[in-house]
Formats: sequence, structure tokens, C-alpha cells
Amino acid sequence: MTSEVFKERISSLGSGLYRIAYRFLEDDAEAKDAVQDLLIKLWNQREHLDGISNLQAYSFTLIKNLCIDRLRKRGKQVNGYIPERIDEPPENSIYSRETLRRTLMLMEQLPPKQKEILRLRVFENLEYEEIAKRMGLSQINTRVQLSIARKSLKQKLQEYERV
Repeated sequence: MTSEVFKERISSLGSGLYRIAYRFLEDDAEAKDAVQDLLIKLWNQREHLDGISNLQAYSFTLIKNLCIDRLRKRGKQVNGYIPERIDEPPENSIYSRETLRRTLMLMEQLPPKQKEILRLRVFENLEYEEIAKRMGLSQINTRVQLSIARKSLKQKLQEYERV
């Protein structure tokens, strides 16, 4: 990936990455530092980024994980999310990453409208009103589509785990 393509594809993600980082870290400077660290990491991996089908979801997952790691080092809890303890067995961490990978994979199988609504709500942390505006839907329809997407994803995960 050339530097021009990198700038074009990654620069559009900046505000979303910052919002996610700020939501977790609750500190402007630290959120900016986390985004900067991620951009450096992505730049160093730029040759491999062409093989990633959804760079936005990949980047949002990386920033979330980076923020959780920062919080773990400080021994903090994240808005209802309790980070794994450092002394927890490594297989629990592996299980969490595998579940996340599987969830992202199954999310790709959702209908496009549901997938986009879920992405905007979960990864970009947008309010229903903003999602409805972007998607050209009513707020009620947005909530219904999001609910259907979540239920479908939960069912797909349960089916996947039974196999």
C-alpha cells in the first residue's frame, strides 16, 4: 500500500478511532496518544493492509484492544467492561480474541443495512438519530434493524459454537 493510498484510506477513520479511544480512556490526551500509536502500528503494517477486507472494522477493533490494554496496565475498569486480570490464564484471553474474530466474521454475513447500522452503533458509537439520518431511515426503523441484527448475530454465534 502506497503512502497516498494509506493516507486516503486511514485518514477517514481518524474521528471514529478517536471517539472509540475517548469512550474507553475518558481522557483527550490519552485518546489522541492511543490513536497516534495505532496509526504508527498500521503504517508499519501497510504492506499487509491490502489483504484486510474491512479495514475500518479491523482498525476499530485494534483501537479498542489498544485502549483496553492501556486500561489493564492501570488496573482500571471500562464502562461496565471488566478487563481481564493480568494474572488470568492466557487461554481466557485467547478465547476472547477468538470470539471477537468470529463475531466480526459472522457480522459480515448480515444483510448490508443491518451490518452498517450495527457498525455505526458499535464501532462509531453513534446515536440512533445520527444513524437514522445517515441511513435515511426513521429512528424506530433504525432501532428495529439494530435489534434484528443483534439477535441474528447472537443466533449465528450460538450456532457456530454448537458446531
